Amino acid sequence: MRRFVVAAAFLFVLPILISLTACAPVGDAADLVLLNGTVYTLDESQPWAEAVAVKGDRLMAVGTNAEVEALVGADTRTIDLAGAFVLPGFNDAHVHIDGTGSLLVGVNLLDVHEGDLFAERIRGATERLPAGSWITGGSWGAYEQWAMGSAGEEGGTDEVREPFTPHRDLIDEFTAEHPVLVTKYDRSEHLANGLALEMAGIDENTPNPSGGEILKDENGRPTGVLKGSAATLVRRVMSEKTFERRMIEFAAVLDEARQGGVTTIQDLTGAEMMRVYQETQARGELTARIMARPQLWYAEDVEALGLTTGFGDDWIKIVGYKAWVDGIMGSSGAMFFQPYDHDPENSGLIRDIMLPEGEEDAWEKMTIRDKYTDFPPGNLEKLLHVAVETGIPPHVHSIGDKGNRILLDIYEKVLNEHDMVGTDHRWRIIHAQVVHPDDFRRFGELGIVAEVNPYHISDDMRWMEERIGKERSLGAYAFRTLKDNGAVLLFGSDAPGTNAARYYLNPKYGLYAAVSRQTLDGEPAEGWYPDERLTIEEAIAAATKDPAWACFEEDIKGTLTPGKLADIAVIDTNLVEAGNENPSALLDSQVLYTIAGGKIVYEGGQ
Repeated sequence: MRRFVVAAAFLFVLPILISLTACAPVGDAADLVLLNGTVYTLDESQPWAEAVAVKGDRLMAVGTNAEVEALVGADTRTIDLAGAFVLPGFNDAHVHIDGTGSLLVGVNLLDVHEGDLFAERIRGATERLPAGSWITGGSWGAYEQWAMGSAGEEGGTDEVREPFTPHRDLIDEFTAEHPVLVTKYDRSEHLANGLALEMAGIDENTPNPSGGEILKDENGRPTGVLKGSAATLVRRVMSEKTFERRMIEFAAVLDEARQGGVTTIQDLTGAEMMRVYQETQARGELTARIMARPQLWYAEDVEALGLTTGFGDDWIKIVGYKAWVDGIMGSSGAMFFQPYDHDPENSGLIRDIMLPEGEEDAWEKMTIRDKYTDFPPGNLEKLLHVAVETGIPPHVHSIGDKGNRILLDIYEKVLNEHDMVGTDHRWRIIHAQVVHPDDFRRFGELGIVAEVNPYHISDDMRWMEERIGKERSLGAYAFRTLKDNGAVLLFGSDAPGTNAARYYLNPKYGLYAAVSRQTLDGEPAEGWYPDERLTIEEAIAAATKDPAWACFEEDIKGTLTPGKLADIAVIDTNLVEAGNENPSALLDSQVLYTIAGGKIVYEGGQ
């Protein structure tokens, strides 16, 4: 009987012993395990898996539930994903962090074209900002002519509204402690509140400055509306943005990124923001990796310091130089071979970085027509030669067909002079927004990376054909043609947008636009130039794997592969199925977890 009891007891505890031996020893145990997921790794050797194990800041294992469960230890946090979709953390290749923070913490007026909402948005900014903080920017009226979500119509508009001009009386009552100078999207008007006018010394007796106008009511009282140089009177008394405010704004950007599953941000970085990033990292509060891109005109300083690509660490790193060739579509400043259809005297704007050294004053001497039609070569090419010596690749903005031709010509010349054609240089054209048919092949021939912004399609189609017509629009956001001609595509949000458009940091908007080529309202039904659609698999790669490669980080990031950084996004929607079957479902998807460096930095609903 005793032997029976002992045997029965042994049989009772046997499953427990087996379970314990299946757990990894403490030293080999994972810190975090994700089970029962639909894991899209983007690793060609193992595209799909069920589970992921993380130890420290690295991926420990990616495989079946059984394989990963073997790594569970006493202190392992285990999450049952119940089928949720897992992929590498998103890598946003184009963010203006400073501007995004200003918009999130300050005021966004892009979709405002009436008084009540205008006042509501300004009031919200006063509640977020400490007393004495300036409220600036805003860009009201950007969707005044074309409603947000509009696909546009031939001739330009499908919803025309009466122009909206605000008045200081809308906001003076609650802005007594916040000076205000906000701006219309086209920069034609500005609104100052009573405090800002007082600080600038503007009252009933102030005359109009040369080139400007101070609007006044029938009693001679300033309405707050300033035109032209009149706004300069207020700008002269504006204080610089404090370091503390920059820290607050950056925290808001990080929060936005976490909610979208973004674990890496490639940023146009000035000195002020670099200090913010370093301080945030020192405080242990950095939840997205920052790939910094100083302006190209700092190349000589970078060379003098002996810095090269990849300088920094896994969290803050220099990956490129930012420069510009032309303007943007929103302000009709992108440079084209032929004038804009809606503005026959305008072919776009060449950026002043192109002026030869020692001839900077020539810019001021040029006529408006010269600025819009002539190309003064010199400075960009010189700086690219310096960039080559530093080993840091250029990332240059170009939007119009002539702007892209100019940049391709300069790239080809400099690459040939340094015997770099055919090498792994990873030079980028940012936007590559409207490409001439003759130039697509050159992307592959020169090995150029196209850093594109797919959500521009959903927003910009409202005005594209009205501005450049159907024929030139064939080359607009031509992602399929670029890819088929050998360009590597990277997706960037271009957050927060321009003075004429709002672009969102969440990557789902770019994925949706790339596979649907529709507005957020699903127009046009067949897609805008649908032959240029990408597959959802291509789109996801352009938002994760390929941006890592473009930063020379393919060995540590971009796929869910053991040994790489544990940067992970968990989504409630299978993005591959949605992209193939119902792209609008991408817009409804929500991030459940964002993991950066092995740490859960966002939990949906938390």
